[in-house]
Amino acid sequence: MGSRMSVTSRLLAATLTVLTILTTHVAAQGRRLNDKEVESLLERIDHERDRFEDQLDGELKRTTLRGPAGDVQVDRFLDDLQRNVGNLKDRFDAKYAANTEASTVLRQGSDIDRFMATRAADFDGASEWKRLSASLGELAAVYGAPWPMPTGAQARRMNDDEVQATARSLADNADKFKKAYDSALKGDPTVDKASREAAVGGVEHLKKTARELASAVGDDRPATGEVTALFHQADTIRTGASARTMPAAAQSSWTGVERDLDKLATAFGLTRTR
Repeated sequence: MGSRMSVTSRLLAATLTVLTILTTHVAAQGRRLNDKEVESLLERIDHERDRFEDQLDGELKRTTLRGPAGDVQVDRFLDDLQRNVGNLKDRFDAKYAANTEASTVLRQGSDIDRFMATRAADFDGASEWKRLSASLGELAAVYGAPWPMPTGAQARRMNDDEVQATARSLADNADKFKKAYDSALKGDPTVDKASREAAVGGVEHLKKTARELASAVGDDRPATGEVTALFHQADTIRTGASARTMPAAAQSSWTGVERDLDKLATAFGLTRTR
């Protein structure tokens, strides 16, 4: 009995140490928009761009704006923005997030935003630009970019199909890890049956949550709860597994789990620190 308590104490101490060092902290940055909501946002941006150009003073339209391709009149720059917003709308779909096209729109919008910041606050079209700028800021958030977008920054989004595929991959990797983990625990004389079943059950729960996440995204349902649960479950598993030596098969499959978690953190605007 004394020996069993000694082993348990040592495992608890190791677990607490690993928890302090390795636990993943996740900070939310806002709810992820699904593909349909992004499509609606793009329609709004297109409409607000038209409204802004209609209200903009004619003299201001003829003002020169310094853009990525050199100096150009504001009205021609707005026409170019209109074409690129249309291109983004046309190319964006479930299988293609149009990251390159979104980067182009956000860079052009940022150039205009910096230009408008030099104008008097009451110029004709100021209210319309404020609305358009706010919508472009929403688009930047969708693509994980700051607004206005600095030179060299890139827009990056995972669309719904890619998120679902990543969640399914995580479930598959968790299943592989569960089998290797179970085998390793069975071979450890310091782990009793109840402890082993609890540890393996936690991995099964992780796999189930990953599948629920894929289903929620596929049904256009909010999935913040599922993705947050995934990270907390992974923290618990990581802590327990780190207290012992894992076979190569378990290490390899868990590496896959971590890779998928990193992708999902990006998709949902979460920050992970390990």
